[in-house]
Amino acid sequence: MTEIWVPYGQVEVSFDIKQENLSQILEPNPTKISQEDLEKRLDAVTAEELLILSGSPDTQNLLSSLLSRNKIIKKLLYPKQFGALARRKAQEFAIQAEPFDVENLVDAGIVDGSPASIFKQVKESRRLALFSSSHYDPLFGLSSAASDLISLRNELKAEAFIRSSDELPCTPTRSRASSYATRLLQTCRDVDVIQLIEKTSLGVLDFYYGDPESVHAQTVDFWTKALSIKLQSRAERIIFGSGGFENDRTLSDALSRSFFQVASEVALDGDDSKICLLAECSQGLGSDALFKFATGNYSPASKLDRQSYFDGLEVLISFYRLNRQLELSMLSTLPTYFLNKFDFKPVRGARDAPFSLISQGSRSKILVVPDASRCYFSSD
Repeated sequence: MTEIWVPYGQVEVSFDIKQENLSQILEPNPTKISQEDLEKRLDAVTAEELLILSGSPDTQNLLSSLLSRNKIIKKLLYPKQFGALARRKAQEFAIQAEPFDVENLVDAGIVDGSPASIFKQVKESRRLALFSSSHYDPLFGLSSAASDLISLRNELKAEAFIRSSDELPCTPTRSRASSYATRLLQTCRDVDVIQLIEKTSLGVLDFYYGDPESVHAQTVDFWTKALSIKLQSRAERIIFGSGGFENDRTLSDALSRSFFQVASEVALDGDDSKICLLAECSQGLGSDALFKFATGNYSPASKLDRQSYFDGLEVLISFYRLNRQLELSMLSTLPTYFLNKFDFKPVRGARDAPFSLISQGSRSKILVVPDASRCYFSSD
């Protein structure tokens, strides 16, 4: 028997697989940035204000390291969800903390041939840096500081959605929405970004600082190379985790950051394909779109050209497109009612996960991906 541990919420859970049933355990082996290089990059930051756009454990650790070394930074701006973090860090390092104004927009000129708007506080700031952590996103492929910024307001995100609705779910190397977000942010000439790449249990793998376009390009390059896993063939039986913490906080997070990659790049098409997701989802569904679908108030079969964007629509549409004929099961704290609405068969405990895919005595092989949120799957 092989015992396998998978991140789940803020802990890890384990299950056993007989050797004759284990196909492979897929995990990338990235090289982390050295402490010396990390400190050099932290010392190169010249921003006087930071806008916090992530609250993950490694974001908090890197933020503390930055503030302890850098005495130029005088203020932390924060959207509502990161208020407690910003105020705590501001008190710890004797700097200011101020709520970010998501209400006031100003003209950003013409972007991609259309009039655009952006947050007034960003447009008029001087020496501001947006602080974010990258992850898979069905609309933006790979999230960026720019995409995290426009996601603070549905009106701005809707413009990105229009550009990529036909290519959902997007990939790190293919997203018109991501390109739009970057070009919109670049209309603010005095704004830089800090973008980190992190992995549960390993911490900060790398981070980049500079203008939005070059930083995101470096992030995508690292992601598609350092986190790359070559697939020899697709699999009929898969157990995978979403990385825990921020990555499986809600069903929307788990689908966005792991499920779509596995369903589109790893699972074999066919009636007999089965996949099992381990994601805690302690904070529920995570979006208006998933809730409306679960309660029978919205169907993604309606035409997108007639649909105004609302929270989480890109996740629901991506799930609808990729579900295909896969048989789904899931270990989660979500009520069985919600799991059934999304065609997931509930798994009672982590140790039952293999039996959701194979029966006793079966010789079928199971592919295991302990953290699919930080894998870039590619074929030979």
